[in-house]
Amino acid sequence: MEIQNIFLKDSEKYLPWVINIRHELHKYPELDFNLPETIKIITTSLKELNIPFKTGIGKSGIIAELKGKNKNITIALRADMDALPIIEKNKCPYTSKFHGNMHACGHDAHMAVLLGVAKILSENKEYLPCNVKFLFQPAEETTGGALPMINDNCLKDVSAIFGLHMDPSLETGKIGIKYGAMNASSTRIKFKITGKSCHGAYPSKGVDAIVTAAQVISSIQSIISRNIDSRDSAVITFGQISGGETENIIAQEVTCIGTMRTISNHTKEVLKKRLEDMVKMISNAYGAKGEILFKDSYNALINHDEYVNIIKENSENLLGKENTIIKALTDMGVEDFAYYLEKVPGAFFHLGTKNKEKGITAPLHSENFSIDEDSLLIGIKIQILNILSTYKKLK
Repeated sequence: MEIQNIFLKDSEKYLPWVINIRHELHKYPELDFNLPETIKIITTSLKELNIPFKTGIGKSGIIAELKGKNKNITIALRADMDALPIIEKNKCPYTSKFHGNMHACGHDAHMAVLLGVAKILSENKEYLPCNVKFLFQPAEETTGGALPMINDNCLKDVSAIFGLHMDPSLETGKIGIKYGAMNASSTRIKFKITGKSCHGAYPSKGVDAIVTAAQVISSIQSIISRNIDSRDSAVITFGQISGGETENIIAQEVTCIGTMRTISNHTKEVLKKRLEDMVKMISNAYGAKGEILFKDSYNALINHDEYVNIIKENSENLLGKENTIIKALTDMGVEDFAYYLEKVPGAFFHLGTKNKEKGITAPLHSENFSIDEDSLLIGIKIQILNILSTYKKLK
């Protein structure tokens, strides 16, 4: 019997166990790095499976590891643990017990898949060809738990890494892959225009910060269309503006806050330079003063194509070519799995979870989000196949 058949032959019988774990995790959604109940559920499961683990990695992350025959190859799988500050509207036996918090992004399912892989591998560990490291990461939705985990050496001796994300835009039974840039980087933009206040009946006596800010915002829209290669992708959006005191007084100060998304560091730096030039120069032309600050968030997630090929081949063999979706466009949302891929080779992919017949169609980050739990087994199988295929590649 081929080794993959050894690991997959009994996988269906473990699905109820995996679903139960997912329900428990879903009932206790926690935020950011503050994850005591989530950690308790995971570590209890790892103890049950007799898998050694360490807690407190990157503040509140967990590392578990199974040793295989070849101690020189270690393949890592990652699941994020945190939830969102959303009031759940689903009515089910495992609805959130923490009012105001909800697993609306599928992280409960990510953890359940990872524990399902751990269970199957631990049940057949005498056949495990290499080491497998399981990373349970906090704070993906907020400030990012990947870098603290990396700084605590979670990637020590790791040869390759894989991660997945639930995708309600894809039907259950489909896998979404993307070569190259899969997710954009994110940068917070904040600029301030300072003018000179005066009575609105005599505008020539002042410098109107609102008029100046309007010209800046309008001009900034040309940066994407005239400074970025049309084959590249970038977004600049301002979602918050504040300033002024009352209707008949020229505003002295206006502050605008927005976001910038790019898929390359070069483009990010080009945009920063152009934004700074426009804010300062246009403000100066209007007799005002312009200042701008940037705060970088996550980097762009760039998949390693040879590992995307591994996922593609395994998906095609398991689900069929027609169910392996090669995504043409980069997702302009962010994902801190990007930092793992900057350190070690690997790939991130999407697992279809939509089922119209079951009424499971709500998008991510919505109060009615749910998943078709048949997708959990597919995620487990694909990740096991990714481990085995990567071992063959690296041995």
